[in-house]
Amino acid sequence: MLNLSPVKAYEVTYDIGSDDHLKSLKRTETCLSRIRILHLEDIEYDRMLVANMLEENDLRCDITAVQSKAEFAAALKEIPYDLIISDYALPSYNGLEALALAKASRQDIPFVFFSGTIGEERAIESLKKGAVDYVLKQSPNRLIPAIRRALQNAEKQALLRDAEEKNREQIELLDKARDAILVCDLENRLTFWNKSAERIYGWSKEEALGRDAIQLLLKERTPHLEEVRQSLAENGDWVGEMENVTKDGKTVIVQTRCTLILDDQGQPKSKLILNTDITERKQLEEQFLRAQRLESLGALVSGIAHDLNNALSPIVMGVDILRAQADLKSSKAMLDTIGSSAKRGSDMVKQMLTFARGGSSQKTLIDTNHLLHEMYKIITDTFPKTIQCRIAADPASKPVIGVPTQLHQVLMNLCVNARDAMPNGGMITLSTRNIEVNAAEARCYPEYPEVQAGSYLLISVADTGSGIPADQIEKIFKPFFTTKEQGKGTGLGLSTSLTIIKNHEGFMTVQSELGKGTVFKCYLPLAKTTATRTAPGEAKPELPAGRGESILLVDTEEGISAMIQTTLAHYGYQVLVATDGPQAMALLAEKRETVRLIISSLSMLFTDGRPMIEILQTIAPKSKIIAVSSLAQESAQKTAKVDAFIQKPFTIENLLTTVHKILTVQA
Repeated sequence: MLNLSPVKAYEVTYDIGSDDHLKSLKRTETCLSRIRILHLEDIEYDRMLVANMLEENDLRCDITAVQSKAEFAAALKEIPYDLIISDYALPSYNGLEALALAKASRQDIPFVFFSGTIGEERAIESLKKGAVDYVLKQSPNRLIPAIRRALQNAEKQALLRDAEEKNREQIELLDKARDAILVCDLENRLTFWNKSAERIYGWSKEEALGRDAIQLLLKERTPHLEEVRQSLAENGDWVGEMENVTKDGKTVIVQTRCTLILDDQGQPKSKLILNTDITERKQLEEQFLRAQRLESLGALVSGIAHDLNNALSPIVMGVDILRAQADLKSSKAMLDTIGSSAKRGSDMVKQMLTFARGGSSQKTLIDTNHLLHEMYKIITDTFPKTIQCRIAADPASKPVIGVPTQLHQVLMNLCVNARDAMPNGGMITLSTRNIEVNAAEARCYPEYPEVQAGSYLLISVADTGSGIPADQIEKIFKPFFTTKEQGKGTGLGLSTSLTIIKNHEGFMTVQSELGKGTVFKCYLPLAKTTATRTAPGEAKPELPAGRGESILLVDTEEGISAMIQTTLAHYGYQVLVATDGPQAMALLAEKRETVRLIISSLSMLFTDGRPMIEILQTIAPKSKIIAVSSLAQESAQKTAKVDAFIQKPFTIENLLTTVHKILTVQA
């Protein structure tokens, strides 16, 4: 091998032609590093000639000269070369073989033939196989320009490869972004579409590129478009929210930032669009706003319920008094109707309070067949006449333990949904039956891991309506999900119903087929006791009477106060009445030795709070206190420590039984 090292530096100036990524890119660089040249030549004179020509033309080079195939192959493995110069014909070796070996080693090494034996056909073949030029030894003055061109072209290719690599890296980064990144020209034709855009919208890059972005992503032209156009013209960007449509027709809400891209002359050439999918966030915001509205509604319901309780209490107690005095059978029937309606109103108020304030209602033994017949009456009286109702209740169905008003709410919701699914009429079938769920069957409900094997009552609500699409079945129990039109459903009915059933230690299933109807099945565990239920027509036990005990009644509601006073007096008690706190304290101070019981409305005492009760207990420490309130018992007892509690509205039986119990315990 022969190493020749000229020492002069050289300067290379070149232009890179324009393409999609690089335009008018110029680079002038003083190459301080030496050019590494591998020269395959078996004639020493020709090797010296090439070295001298390079030196004379101020090309600073390190030349590695080799003469055989073995030396050439070994040299390729040693260091990376900037240029290869090769003879075409060598002893036992061919220039084309050397070219092939060089390309296999490094594709980007420029390869120049410098030969005296290469013909035109061979020269053309060598160019096709990757040589960048060929120079005849008979015209050596062409060698240096050929070398310069080869080096310049190699540098251009290296720059292009670097630019392409950077572009690939940038595209990979853009594809990793969570946002949809789009680029479109001034006619809105898409020229870039990243992976997140494919994920959000469903269109592949091949499907999206070249299409009109407005036609692809918007259902129709909106006022936003004119706003975007004006903002881009005036400010160069626009930020806002838009509704886009996906490939499958689904609507997504996106936070959009659109920026105008300018060319080197400052003229608009394209638009960069960044879209962030905020659909889920907007849904959560809407749910939060609905929750706030429900919270406000809860406060309103609490106030209304309090007033309704005060209005219903005299009716409930008055019916009991009049029923005892009525002689005519028709009068008693009318009083029974009034009492039943007042009781239903009372139950509804309690349910309103439970919904508004949380907490639990008292569970009782329920005959669900009775609930079904009540629903039958509501359906026949209030639903369109095109909708029929059929009862298929098993007479042998056993009772369950639950809150009647809550189960009534579940049935009402399911029946209303059935009605809405049959706008042209149809049949609603309500049924009950006892059912055994074994351990294997209990495991068939993975969405209800708490399901236990045992005896259940199955309540079914079936309709012949339009049915529920299969892709929506799994969503119908989610809060705020509804298949109804805007304004015709809150999406809370089924989720609330499912919560009620779960709170009763049961579970709910649904089966539906488009065009054939839907069946909702509620499974409730059977009551483990057949505890006492008063049979229709069975005489109630005689109410306990007093023995002249003195009771102080404190209530601001004149109607309730008068009814309680009349009832207690009728059953043998002496009643002192106070309409406010100061009057109650005065009476109690005067009669502290004789007053054995204080019945006080907590709604009045809320103004003064716990100190008022403590004052009454201090004045007459031996007197017991019964609180009367519209609140649930657990809520009321947090506010005032009392001996007993009665929730409005209440019956005479409830009042007299509680009074008798407290006085008996005191005695």
